[in-house]
Amino acid sequence: MDNHNEPHTISNLSAGLKNVNIDHRDNGDINMLQQHLSSQAPMEQSRIAQFFNNQPTEGFTLFSHRSAPNGFKVAIILSELDLNYNTIFLDFNSGEQRAPEFVTINPNARVPALIDHANDNTSIWESGAIIFYLVSKYLNENGECKLWSNNLVEQSAISSWVFFQTSGHAPMIGQALHFRYFHSSPVPSAVERYTDEVRRVYGVLEMALAERREALIMDLDVENAAAYSAGTTPLSQSRYFDYPIWLVGDRATIADLSFVPWNNVVDRIGINLKNEFPEVYKWTKYMMRRPAVIRALRGE
Repeated sequence: MDNHNEPHTISNLSAGLKNVNIDHRDNGDINMLQQHLSSQAPMEQSRIAQFFNNQPTEGFTLFSHRSAPNGFKVAIILSELDLNYNTIFLDFNSGEQRAPEFVTINPNARVPALIDHANDNTSIWESGAIIFYLVSKYLNENGECKLWSNNLVEQSAISSWVFFQTSGHAPMIGQALHFRYFHSSPVPSAVERYTDEVRRVYGVLEMALAERREALIMDLDVENAAAYSAGTTPLSQSRYFDYPIWLVGDRATIADLSFVPWNNVVDRIGINLKNEFPEVYKWTKYMMRRPAVIRALRGE
């Protein structure tokens, strides 16, 4: 069903981003602009310039936007690791994402970006890169990291899911949201194409989680394993059917938590996780109940 005429019930996730552009002027225009500015009274420094001129000496600063799931993805990892951080929510309407100081640390002029003040103000951009930086640093400093691993095989499995999330999951939902709510004119084929691709992505997750569920039940519900194998008793009757399961190992890692913010908005493109992808729904529900996730999604 085409919802272009419905009220906008979601944040301007795409609208704020699609208007980013760089004005091209010839040298004459630039010279005239410079002469005009030089004749004006000094302008008050922007809050972004003020921040970069007086940065903290410890902790992290996260640059995000209140309707940007990828920013909240990073906030979740910072919160889960109990790291000291502050969030600056950029105002896209006033073009703060194009502030020269911000573009210096993120040439793509998007969110998120992160500054590690305790490490010579090292800056990282792109959500996946930021997450890997955080867990790698935490592992190096503490010898272990609950969201990561010091095992190469586990690291590769976790990395595969994170790259799947950043390259397939988030972009497809973002495109589906854009064409459903923000495109200048209705394109039903685009809405259908991207929504179908999101469903395909969730099908991959559902299968992986279902396999993890079956393996866990067969391992823990030993007295009924033969009946499950024979098909005489459905797995849904196991007392472990609603037990938490994770994509890699026996705990939540960045492989799982990276999916949370986008799972939280997928209903807005007409996908009902509970009805269509029950394992994805249960997995997401467990993560959404984690205190660190709740704090991060609230912007605390």
